[in-house]
Amino acid sequence: MNPLPSTEPQKDKLVLFAARLRDLRVKAGSPPLAEMARRSGVSLAALSTAHGGRKLPTWRTVDGYVRACGAQSAPWRDRWEAVWAAQQAAQTSDAQAALVKRWATTRRFTPPQWARSDIELTQALDQLRRFRGLSLRKLARRAPGFSHHTYGVILRGDRPMTADALIRILHSCEVGTGDAQRWMEALVRVRPSESLRVQELLSRVPRPRYPARRHPAESLPHARGSRTPGASGGTRPVRSVPRERDRGRQGA
Repeated sequence: MNPLPSTEPQKDKLVLFAARLRDLRVKAGSPPLAEMARRSGVSLAALSTAHGGRKLPTWRTVDGYVRACGAQSAPWRDRWEAVWAAQQAAQTSDAQAALVKRWATTRRFTPPQWARSDIELTQALDQLRRFRGLSLRKLARRAPGFSHHTYGVILRGDRPMTADALIRILHSCEVGTGDAQRWMEALVRVRPSESLRVQELLSRVPRPRYPARRHPAESLPHARGSRTPGASGGTRPVRSVPRERDRGRQGA
C-alpha cells in the first residue's frame, strides 16, 4: 500500500478513516486487492482509492471493502457519514452544514426550516441523497418509476419536484414515515399545486391496526354449567359435556 498523506490522522478525518480501513485489512490477513474485488464486486481501483486517504470513497466502495475483509459494514456507515458531513460542512453554507450535522447527530432526516422555495427544498433533498451515499443510478434502482436521468434533472432543479418523485426519493433514502410526512408538508408549502396529490399519497400510508377490545370476562373459559349470552341478548345455559363415568351409567 502507498503511504498515507503526511497530514496527521488525528487532525484529518479522511486520513483517519483510511488508516482504519488499512488496519481492518491487516487484521483480515492483508488479502490481495484482486481477491477483495472478487469478493465484493467492487473494482480494484476503487478499493485502492478507498484506503488512499486522498478522496472519500463512495459508501458502496466502503461497504464492499469492509465485507471483503470479513467484517460487518453497519458500524462503518456512521464513520463514513461523519467524514462526509465534515467535508460538506467545509464546502457549504452554515445553514446547510448545520442541517447535515443535525442529520448525522439525530438520525432524523427532516427537511430544513430555511427551505422557503422549490429550489431550496430540492437542494436539501439532493443533499440528503448524497448524505445517504446514493448515486442517481442506485436511487433509480431503489425507487423505480423514474430513470436516473429524470431524477438528476429533478434534483438539479431543471424540472419541478412532484409528490410522486419526492415520496420515491424519500423511500430510497430510508426516511421514516413521520419524517417523510414533514417533507411532503414542506412540498405543499412551496408548491401548493401538489397538495391534492400529497393528501392522496399520505392517505395510503398504512396505520397500525389494533385488535378489537374484548370484555375481560370474554377471555375467560366458561365454567361447566355456566350461562353464556344468547342470540336474542338473553342468556342460555351451556350444556355440560358428560364424563365417561356418566356415559356408562346412561348406557346401563
